[in-house]
Order: sequence, then C-alpha cells, then structure tokens
Amino acid sequence: MHMAALGALAWWAPPLGGALPWVLAAAVAGTALALAVPALAWRQHRRDEAAQRRQREALDAMQSAVLLWDAQGQLVFVNRDFLQVYAAVAPLMQPGVQFEEALRATVAAGMVPEARQDPEGWVQRRIAFRQNPEGPLLRQMPDGRWRRIVEQRLSDGSVLGHSVDVTELVEARNALALAQQEAERARQRLEDAVEALPAGFELYDAEDRLVMVNRTALQLYPQLSDLVSQRPTFEAVVRANRARGGLPEFTSDEAFEAWLARRLAERRHPSVPQLRQMEDQRWLRVHESRTREGGLVGVRIDVTEVMEGRQAAERATQRLQEAIEALPEAFALYDANDELVTCNQRYRDDYPSAVALIQPGMNFEDMLRHCLAHGQFPQAVGREEAWLAERMQAHRNPSGPVLVELPGNRWLRIDERRTRDGGVAGVRTDVTELVHREQALRALNQRLDELNAELSRLSETDALTGLANRRHFDRRLADELSRASRHGGSLALLMLDVDHFKRYNDRHGHPAGDACLARVAEVLRATARRPSDLVARLGGEEFAVLLPQQTPAEALALAERCVAALDAAALPHGDSPVAPHVTLSIGAAHVQAPGSDFKPVELLRRADAALYLAKQAGRHRVVVH
Repeated sequence: MHMAALGALAWWAPPLGGALPWVLAAAVAGTALALAVPALAWRQHRRDEAAQRRQREALDAMQSAVLLWDAQGQLVFVNRDFLQVYAAVAPLMQPGVQFEEALRATVAAGMVPEARQDPEGWVQRRIAFRQNPEGPLLRQMPDGRWRRIVEQRLSDGSVLGHSVDVTELVEARNALALAQQEAERARQRLEDAVEALPAGFELYDAEDRLVMVNRTALQLYPQLSDLVSQRPTFEAVVRANRARGGLPEFTSDEAFEAWLARRLAERRHPSVPQLRQMEDQRWLRVHESRTREGGLVGVRIDVTEVMEGRQAAERATQRLQEAIEALPEAFALYDANDELVTCNQRYRDDYPSAVALIQPGMNFEDMLRHCLAHGQFPQAVGREEAWLAERMQAHRNPSGPVLVELPGNRWLRIDERRTRDGGVAGVRTDVTELVHREQALRALNQRLDELNAELSRLSETDALTGLANRRHFDRRLADELSRASRHGGSLALLMLDVDHFKRYNDRHGHPAGDACLARVAEVLRATARRPSDLVARLGGEEFAVLLPQQTPAEALALAERCVAALDAAALPHGDSPVAPHVTLSIGAAHVQAPGSDFKPVELLRRADAALYLAKQAGRHRVVVH
C-alpha cells in the first residue's frame, strides 16, 4: 500500500486495538511475560500516535487542501485547509463518507457555481473525470477565488486529492497578459507560480531497484510498463528503454555506455535538476534526491509549455510519503519555543549564509540575526533592529503573506500559520519573476506618465517661442474669468502686435523673422514676471499677456514696460516708418467682478479694439479700452 495511504489509515486506528484480549490472556495464563508484551506494544503505540499527530498537524498547517479516499471511494483523511475552504460540508467530511455523497452535498451547498445549471449532469461528469483524470482542474469558488485541484490514483487504488488557492497568480497572470498583449503575443501566459505540474514519480530502494512508479511516469515511458512488477534496477530500466527504441540520440554503443556511466554516477550524488528532451519533442525536468534509507526519489515534470514560452518553472517534488519534502516550495515548521522542528532543502537554499545553522533546534530569531549580519536581507540595511522587530511580529502573529527581498533582487512570498500546539508552519514561494515584472511595469507606467506630461506641455506650448500657445491661452482665459466671477476678482488682458512685421520679413527673410519673434518673446517673458501672469503667442506676430488680479493702472504700467523693454532691446528693423528698431503696439482691456454670463470673447473683443486704436493712432503705443 502507498505510504501516504498507510499513514492516513494509521491516524484513524483505534487507540487500544487488540490490547484488551492480550491482557485477558495474561490474566488467564498468569505469566509476567504475557503482561509485558502488550505493555511494550502500548508504549510503541503511544509513540506512533505522537509521531502521527505531529505529521497530521504539519499537513493541517499546509496552505492547501489534502484528501485521501480509499479504493472503495470512502474518505480516509482530510486536512484542516479543506474543512475551512468547504466549511458548508465540513460536518459531513468524516472517515467512511463516500466520495459521491460528499460531492452531492458540496453541490447542494452551492460550493460549485459551475454545477448550478445542471447539478446531476455535473456530478456524473465529475465522477467520470475522477475515474479517468486528464489533468488538473482550475475551479472558481463561490467567493470568486480560484483553486487548482489535482487527483492522483495511488498504487493501492486509493485516490490522493490536492487543492491549492491560486487566486493571486491567476489574477496576476491575467493582468500581465492584458498589459503585454500587443508586445508579447507570441509568449505564453505566465504559469501559475504555485501550481504543481503533473509529475512522473519513481522510487528506487537502496539497491537501486524500482519500488514504485506512478501512472504519469508510465505514460511518459509506456514501453517500460511491463517491467514494474519485476523490480528491475535503474540500469536495467535504461538498457531496456534503449533496446525498445528509447534514447535514439545514442547512435553507438560506446556513446551510450559512456553516458550511462555518467548517469549512474550522478544518481549516487544527485545535485541540480536536469533538463531533457523526449523523442516526441516534449521537455522534462528531472529531479532526483536520496532518501534517508539510501534509496532515490525521481520526479519528472513536463515543462514543455514553460520551455516554449522561455519561462523557467521549477517544482521539486520529493517522496509522496514524506509530505514536507514533497512540497515544491520552501517549508519550515517551528515549535512553540520557536525552534526548528523540520524543513526541506528548498528552505536551506533560500538562506545560504545560514546553512550550517539550519538544523533541528535552531532558534528562528538567531537565524534572522545571523542572516542580517551577512547581508541576507537588503530591505533591512540601515534599520536592522527595526526590521527584525517587524519580521518577528509578523512571524509570531501571522495574519497574511510577507514579501521579503533577498540578495540579487530575488523575492520570496512568505505565508505562515500557527499550528495547534503553538508552533509556526511557513511556506516560502519564490516570486522573483512576478516582482521583476511588476517593477518593470511600474517603471513603464512612470515613463508613460512622464511622456504624457511632456506631450501635454508640448501641446500647449508654441514651438517657436516657448510661450503658451493659443490653446493654452484660451483655456487659461476661460479659467481666470470663471475664477474672477466666483470670487469677485479682476482680470486684465494685453493684446500685442509687432509693428510692420511683414516689412521686416520681406527685408530680412523668414528665418530672421522667426529669430525676431523669439527675441520679442524673451522680452515679454522677462517683463511679465509674476507667477500668475501668462504670456502667449496667439499666432504670427500677435502676442497676449493675461494679468489676473491687476488694476487697470497696473496693467497699463506693465504694457508700457513691455513697449520700453522692446525699445531697449533695439532690434534693428530697417524698413519701419515708426522707428529704426522693432516696436510694439498694445491694446489693453480690464474687467472687474465679471458676471457668470461674461464670455472670454468679450474681453478679447475689447482688447482687440484697443489694439486697433493703437495702430490707427500711429502704432508704437498703448491704448486702454
């Protein structure tokens, strides 16, 4: 029977079992030996119960639902996460309940939104799928969250179910696809960062003989299915595979023998995962690790889609009966004294500077302080004690995920929960790629904001002079009139025209004319220096100056300063009947506390009329409406 099934069944064994008949036998026989045997068995039973209770608490602390059904479809074990997610049917989920009964109760409780239209049809399809699973299920719960459900039939006919919340990654994948759909149509959507890929599982004993293989592995290597019952060695499996058409890349016996020797050496000391391409062009990531008994666990994960999308996804799955090592994420369990009980290799890999310390009994705070001293947490630089206090608070009173930065801009998402005995179980997921993409997206959005601001500025700026253009002027004029209307304020407007500018252009040429207008703009900008003043070029040689909260006398004084400033600039004209240099004519208009029906066009009309009078009077002067 599969180890997970054995463990689960052991949890439900009666506490005294056959001890009572033994005691009765001892009483009848009257021998001390007969009494000693059940006493020893009872102590062993108590030790087994304590170990099983700790294993169950570790599974209950997992942030994923786990169920075990026996070969007759009766429930053997369910962990706490499942009972919390499916609280409506939790009272029903007792050992012995039939899968179909639990399924129908779940549908009746409204826990399966997709079954509402056709409950009976959905139940039948779900039962059929369970008999012949085609892969993982992605299901949306009534609260809108998503769960990924995987079912695996074990060698004894029992079924192991695993369900994990993948809402955040489903939402992140969807958001990322929308943001990059035009630039990365050829790329695949990000694989769900916590979704376990279907994996082939192989277990070899200390003599390198095949003990167990799951159905996925046999699907990957169907030509070897008849060898399983023979318990062949790994070398025999490889040789049979080649003899039956596998490993076509080795065209010569010499090349094959050399590769096999290297492969056997690697298995003696497995280290990093290996990437291999199958004959049908699929890609497999092969993970191997030694068990405590000297055996070897091999996990083969299909990563074809990840390779095609150039995305790396590593899910190391250890022995199924060693639940903690089977987790694809880093896992650690601390007791009520905050001392390490157990962890997997991924946890050690996340903290390379503290590998020597990470042993059972290690204090969590001691590990953090060691890592801080070795620069393991870039976020804490310059505020180590404050960061440590915050991290310890989150660890001792877990309420949600914590994002922690590691050297090299690596990021971990840490989820921790309290166990029943006061300990803390934590899972650490590497979300570096998602954080990097979020950082890139944030930088892209910032750059887009900058470009939009620049575009807005350019759209309201005259390209030749750098002054506000007609569009900017019209909007500002309307805003200032509205403000003056609401608050009883005043607004003055100067309309300016360069005298005889056509003659200037005809004499000096248009490039010189553009330079002249740019110089006039500099003079006007330097003269109207208040932050609230607006100098604009309306078109051609026509300019305007908007003067909020100025009296008619102040507006007239500014207009006269503008005329004088341009005179002082002494820009040679050469063909003006007014003066030997470039001059200005200005029309000024003023409005005090305009009514809400006062329109911008009226103020423009008044200033333009005054400008017309200035020109009629001989130019090079200021006329107030």
